[in-house]
Amino acid sequence: MLNSLTRLGLAAGLAVSLAACASTDHGVRSAGDRPMDLSSTEASLWYQTDEAESRLQASGQLNSDPALNAWVNARICEVAGTFCDDLRLYILESPTFNASMAPNGMAIVNTGLLLRAETTDELAFVLGHEFVHFEENHFLERHAAMRNANVTSTVLGSVIGVAGGGGLSSFGSLLAYGGALSFSRSQETEADTKGLIHATEAGYSADAGAAIWSNLLDELTASDHDEVTRRGNDGGVFGTHPDIDVRIASLTAQAADLPVHDGDRAAYRRIIRPFLQDWLDMHIVRRDHGATLALVDRLAGQGEDLGVLQYARGRIYAMRADDGDDALALAEFEAATRHADAPADAWRAIGEMRRAQGDNPAAAAAFQAYLDHSPQARDRYLIERLITDLTGTQP
Repeated sequence: MLNSLTRLGLAAGLAVSLAACASTDHGVRSAGDRPMDLSSTEASLWYQTDEAESRLQASGQLNSDPALNAWVNARICEVAGTFCDDLRLYILESPTFNASMAPNGMAIVNTGLLLRAETTDELAFVLGHEFVHFEENHFLERHAAMRNANVTSTVLGSVIGVAGGGGLSSFGSLLAYGGALSFSRSQETEADTKGLIHATEAGYSADAGAAIWSNLLDELTASDHDEVTRRGNDGGVFGTHPDIDVRIASLTAQAADLPVHDGDRAAYRRIIRPFLQDWLDMHIVRRDHGATLALVDRLAGQGEDLGVLQYARGRIYAMRADDGDDALALAEFEAATRHADAPADAWRAIGEMRRAQGDNPAAAAAFQAYLDHSPQARDRYLIERLITDLTGTQP
């Protein structure tokens, strides 16, 4: 069943496809802008986004870590400048590559974006991109296009009204790999171009825009799902947007005339490290093994957090279950345990695999190591019983 924001994303894509040719210029907004005419359709739109924001606040799927929220909010303020006080950050626990800034100032950053960025420079580019949509009133222009196409009355409630119960997991499967479908090709190009300028004016490297799109393209291409791969190769559902390779080329050309410097990958990784395993887990359960392996391999290329990342790779192999994957999974789990940051679950996974192989002594040793690394494990009683069954002795 589609949840509330999934319905929002799907409806937005449908609405825009019906009104793709219409456009109304709302100009550039000023800091502190709100609709003055409370009877206007613009005011109604703001009211409904306020309602959606209230539901988002109560969704139970927001990351509430104070340090992370403060850090991301500071990055928003760097690119938004005088608009900082107009924007309210919500970090949504969702594996999809997405961010958005609604007309009323509701700014959503998905954890899937935070996971995929390699540097603060890359995150700043995406935030700058979304800020341009906000500053240039792109959402209001698309809303006007829908109104001009006489579809507002039937679609707007689905686009903005977050109806019904259930949790929030994303802005919809159509938005899962970046680029909000509610914006036109020209608006996306404008957001890329001006967003990069906002980021560089805040002190970030101009090559970050092309870099994050290039990494996303690699992930899309590695996907197990043909429809996802097509998004990277020929636009797919991004047909109204510049193709990713076109965006990369345009941003690379633009960066040639802007400041470029090496991004601090280690500093950025320190920011997201406390959340790395949980965010990877959200990706793994999506069962797009090719895309998730590409992501894990890229993150591991930095040479840090190898315990967490090799454990994640082992989980992917174990879940994929192709010929030879059991051996690959076991090798990754065992490699993970040689690093100080290995999750305790790596030893548990080894225990399960050794037990399935009939190697009771190795299984018992791995289960005991799991308990040693996780003294408060919720399944401690079960694991102790397993050790007893495997060895005939108390742990």
